[in-house]
Amino acid sequence: MGRLFRTLGGGAWRGVRAFLKLMVIVAPVYTVVTFLKYTPVLGMFARFMAPLMRFFRLPGEAAMALILGNFINIYASLGAITALEITGRQLTVLSLMILLSHSQILETAVFFQIKAKWWLLWLIRLVVSFLAGAGLALLIVPQDNYGVQGGDFSVLAQRFVFLPALENWARGLASTGIKMLLVLIGIFALLELAREYGVLEKLLRALRRVIGFMGYSSEAGMPWLAGNVFGIVFGAGLIVESVKAGGLTPKQVTLVATFLALCHGLFEDTAIFIVLGANPFWIVVPRIILAVLVTWILNRVLK
Repeated sequence: MGRLFRTLGGGAWRGVRAFLKLMVIVAPVYTVVTFLKYTPVLGMFARFMAPLMRFFRLPGEAAMALILGNFINIYASLGAITALEITGRQLTVLSLMILLSHSQILETAVFFQIKAKWWLLWLIRLVVSFLAGAGLALLIVPQDNYGVQGGDFSVLAQRFVFLPALENWARGLASTGIKMLLVLIGIFALLELAREYGVLEKLLRALRRVIGFMGYSSEAGMPWLAGNVFGIVFGAGLIVESVKAGGLTPKQVTLVATFLALCHGLFEDTAIFIVLGANPFWIVVPRIILAVLVTWILNRVLK
């Protein structure tokens, strides 16, 4: 029992630390975007980006979340999303696109370090993200359910009153923060239990056929699974160790990196978007299917 409590406590503390790191990024972005809603700037940006965002049936200002997510990281996009006014279906489309392609600069550097074909992975993530977003929008977002803007920002600017605006900002940020904190504590506690009691090894044996279908060797299985559960950096660490040990060929490295580029951190990243209101089915199942198919195709193409 003592071991169980220590494991849960360690996982919970990791969740708190992850939350603090997350809020250092989310809170400033949320504040800036909330402020911009009361100025003409966001309205001008929305009108400029509207022609592109129509392909995804999203308002023009949603492009800010995509840009922040791809150039900075996934948490910067969260700060923008929580400050925007979009429907649950639009949030689901936007979440899927960001989950497929985010942190391009940082994660491309990771792919470069492990000697994967980083330029190919960068291109694949961007193309798959756009295609998946457009396809999902056609399926779930009504055609008349989107526009140039998610709100009338000129009206907001005229109605700006400092104290009510400050109250709305504080309430929205606190609500989002509390939800994220609770989710991260739970997720990290469960992941710590999985690590402590060898759940990953058992799961890896159960997924042996899937791993073989994508062309992975037995040595590639654990880096692939670790990246899916704990994130791309942790998976890349195991890849580096496997390469040094001579267990992974360059092709295997690229295949593992391809899947992880499109689908990693399945628990933590997915849970945060679910808290915001995204549909869990549409942000999990398409990512897994697309990652499997793209990896399978690359296994047939790459020499």
